[in-house]
Amino acid sequence: MSPRTARFAVDRAAALEPMHPPMYDLGMAEALAFTTPEEFLAGELTSQQRHELVSGRVYALAGGSDRHNALALLIYELIGPLARSRGCRARAFDRLLRTRNGNFYYPDLMVLCSPSTRDRYETDPTMIVEVLSPSTQHSDRREKASLYAESPSLELLLLADQNSRRIEVARIRDARIQGWQAYGPGEFVPTPYGDIEIDALYDLLDQTAGLD
Repeated sequence: MSPRTARFAVDRAAALEPMHPPMYDLGMAEALAFTTPEEFLAGELTSQQRHELVSGRVYALAGGSDRHNALALLIYELIGPLARSRGCRARAFDRLLRTRNGNFYYPDLMVLCSPSTRDRYETDPTMIVEVLSPSTQHSDRREKASLYAESPSLELLLLADQNSRRIEVARIRDARIQGWQAYGPGEFVPTPYGDIEIDALYDLLDQTAGLD
């Protein structure tokens, strides 16, 4: 057998050997910290920075941009008076929401109509507003939207775009999203706490905060 023929036979035999999955050293696996809700809430009491708890893992929240925060506050000012007149309260930025699966989030804005409690979190908002940011918009539309909707009390979820005149609205019934609708220039967003005029809202936003 020539050297070339012998090399071909060896290569062909190797190709016919059964494939085996790579072996991993289980000792290299990294144990990630798991945080209970009680541990998370205790930590938030003393922390200088806000965090969220998602599936047992703690994530630090970056501060919102000037335009992001200004838009949330303008919506707060629009719906707050009628919410209060109906015995409800609006909370912006500083109140935790616990979802039914045990996650904790800080919505940009919530309307709550249940009696106030001493708990450090809420569970039954009637309306939630999130201002979309480039880094969070996918999470807001998917993960958060579906988890927020599981609250039996929630009626509306508003996702407000900070850089274009657009608010997406999910209408919720029986703890499920029933449909989405987008509102733009020249339109009004109907809510139980007053209609939001898109152009008037974003005109004020442009006067108070620049584009990011």
